[in-house]
Amino acid sequence: MKSKEIFFAFLSGILLALSYPPISLGFFAWFALVPLFYCLFQSKDLKHSIILGFISSITSNLIILNWIALNSGTSVTTAIISYLVLSLYLTIFWILFVISIHFTPKKIELFFIPFSWIFFVEFLRNLGPLAGPWMNLSLTQSGYIRIVQLVNIETHAVSFIVILFNIMLYRYFIEKKMVFIKYFILLLCAILFFGNYQFNHQNNRLVNKSINVSIGQPVIFSDEKWNRELKQKNFQIMESLLLKSLEEKAEIIVWPEISVPSYLATNINDRLFFQEKLMENNSFLILGIPERKFIDGQHFSYNSVMVMYPNGSFSTYQKLFLVPFAEYVPFFKSWLTKINQFDDMGNFTPGTEYKIFPIKDYKIATLICYDSSDPKIVKTMVQNGADILFIITNDSYVGEFMPYQHFELAKLRAIEQRIPVVQSANNGISGIILPSGKVVYRSDLNERVVHTEKIPIYE
Repeated sequence: MKSKEIFFAFLSGILLALSYPPISLGFFAWFALVPLFYCLFQSKDLKHSIILGFISSITSNLIILNWIALNSGTSVTTAIISYLVLSLYLTIFWILFVISIHFTPKKIELFFIPFSWIFFVEFLRNLGPLAGPWMNLSLTQSGYIRIVQLVNIETHAVSFIVILFNIMLYRYFIEKKMVFIKYFILLLCAILFFGNYQFNHQNNRLVNKSINVSIGQPVIFSDEKWNRELKQKNFQIMESLLLKSLEEKAEIIVWPEISVPSYLATNINDRLFFQEKLMENNSFLILGIPERKFIDGQHFSYNSVMVMYPNGSFSTYQKLFLVPFAEYVPFFKSWLTKINQFDDMGNFTPGTEYKIFPIKDYKIATLICYDSSDPKIVKTMVQNGADILFIITNDSYVGEFMPYQHFELAKLRAIEQRIPVVQSANNGISGIILPSGKVVYRSDLNERVVHTEKIPIYE
């Protein structure tokens, strides 16, 4: 294997990784795979091609997933091992893609290869407990609001176009035929025209009603949150956020994942600390909590959302899509059931219900962290009648890559389902996104803030 080929494989992996948030050089994705394609199409040896695909994939994965290694909610050893295991696991789907290229006749490669990418790298990869849907190529284009309007037609449409252009560009360099560039320019112009129309159309939709929503971003890090000596101080911080939201006449207040270090569903005193103020102001509170349930004599722990109603009642939703090696250990539960340093946090059970909460005369859906990376979960919530989507998350323990990736994922979900999205993150990035993908509010990282704004509910 030539050193030039190894360099090209590394280059493709690096260029693709730089396309993702927070670096967000999304235009790199449009030619990132050209060096790899050059090596693959020149190679006659399948083993040779697989090695090159592995080099590109592992390079890209290690950069994009660096936040897993920074997980301060578990031991350093566990964080590094899970980072390497997941990065290696995800190379399997690139290798399958490379094998499909090796056996693809040249006559059909132009359109077959984008379909192959979608099937192997984005469909198969997104199945099972180690799924990685946040790595879909559409995330690289989240900064180009007209282009990502395509995800409303089909979640993988942007990925198809990006891979198609990589192949066309490769063919142009090899065959020197301008026809490839001309056709793609026409296609891109059509996409931009469609995207511009959709963006403007969505921003001009008729508003049926609006709801005054207040986002609280507390910036309380995990080692402080679960310190028993600081419990009263943390409650005072959350109370101050609550009072500010109520002063601003908030109808719905939303706080992040595990925002209160208490099992509020069973701890009546702690719950009343907040709920009494809601009852006085006729407001709803959405917040993340740890939850314990005893079912058929067994103890289960959940990462949950609690919705507190102004009449004194509450309801909960249990997170569906858990973070492997952080919230639970896939495959080896009987060997290792607790890897997180905080109580119950490494031994969660996934929820099973796509729950919708009625609030006044409309319906809301709530998602927790990883849930928002899966388009199928959001689609099901909307099909169940959700008018507005609330995402709560806590990215304070995974460095600074994940908060940016998470917020851009929320933008894609808003466009896909044409639904307003409100995200509350412990330390950021919180924000409000309209169905067009337009961001009307976005917080800064590590900024303790309350932001209240009217959210439109569309016809």
